[in-house]
Amino acid sequence: MDPRMMTYLYCFNVTRDYFECHEYLESLWLDSGRPVVLKGLIQAAVCLYHLENGNVRGGWRMWQRAREYLAPYGPVYEAIDLHQLIRDIDAVFHRVPAAWRPLMVSPKQVEALGLPIVRVHLTDPAVSEALAHWSPEQFPPLD
Repeated sequence: MDPRMMTYLYCFNVTRDYFECHEYLESLWLDSGRPVVLKGLIQAAVCLYHLENGNVRGGWRMWQRAREYLAPYGPVYEAIDLHQLIRDIDAVFHRVPAAWRPLMVSPKQVEALGLPIVRVHLTDPAVSEALAHWSPEQFPPLD
């Protein structure tokens, strides 16, 4: 697996730094011909970044696009359980009041919802093992 994808997974699952994981996967996306499925994974991270920061409108809109990009590539893409990721992010937005979808709210309001933490579920034990030993020192430099 490309180290940028591993770094995406590390930032998504371990540090929950959705902005940083988006940066790494965007680099891979640009270098690999801009595959739609990678665009969906990037946007999945961005939607959570927006939501976490109170930009419910941006997060919801980004998720609607990401969901469309990811759905045709499931159930699994490169050991990533796309169908589970879709279910998990859908569950997050199910807990966000629908009235908030066009709004910006404070991050504290979002935090108060006690939303579930989304992790990328992996279907390959070797990838899970590699991720368990991944560290920030292994992050490939971005240009």
